[in-house]
This record gives sequence, C-alpha cells and structure tokens, in this order.
Amino acid sequence: MPEMNQAKKLRGWSLRDAGDAGQLLEVTCQSCRRTYRFFPRDLLQLTKNVSLDRLAGRFHCERCDRGDYMSLKVLQLWGSETGRLTVRRLVKITTVKKPIWEDGVL
Repeated sequence: MPEMNQAKKLRGWSLRDAGDAGQLLEVTCQSCRRTYRFFPRDLLQLTKNVSLDRLAGRFHCERCDRGDYMSLKVLQLWGSETGRLTVRRLVKITTVKKPIWEDGVL
C-alpha cells in the first residue's frame, strides 16, 4: 500500500493534539539540512491551536534565513531517545516597545 501524503496526515492533527500525545515537532530546513525540535506546548504559547500542516510555513531557518524550504515531522518519543535529542525550549517571551513618530503642523 502506498504511503499517504504527509500533508494529509498532518491536516487532522493540531498542536494541542500533539502536546496531549506527548509528541515532539521536528522542523527541518530542506535547503541547509538544519533540524530544530520543539515541544508543542511551547509553540502553543506563541500561536493559536493550528493544524500541523499549516505550521511549517511559519518557521524560518536561522542559518540560511529561508522559510520556503521548511518541512515538519511529528516524532513520538521513545525511552531510548531520552537524554540524546536536542530540543528547543521556550525560556521567556519579550515584548519590544518601539516608538513611532509623526511630524505634524501646530
């Protein structure tokens, strides 16, 4: 039986579903082959509960600054992988205040 399209697999699965199942999200840049892994609960603090097929387009690679070659894969954690996988954790969210000035006539 042929493998189902990856986008069809991810369409029915959301960030909250992946977090409840204890899964990791692996985002890979197909241009420079850089891989990032995230916990879905951390991403839920930055965005709303979206379908996973729409999530890959929101990422940009830090190395090559490309956003059009990003692909997303869902990983199920196994006991042997504990302590070996590099995972990005959300430490804090900062808000930048930037003044915008406009010249007017008195």
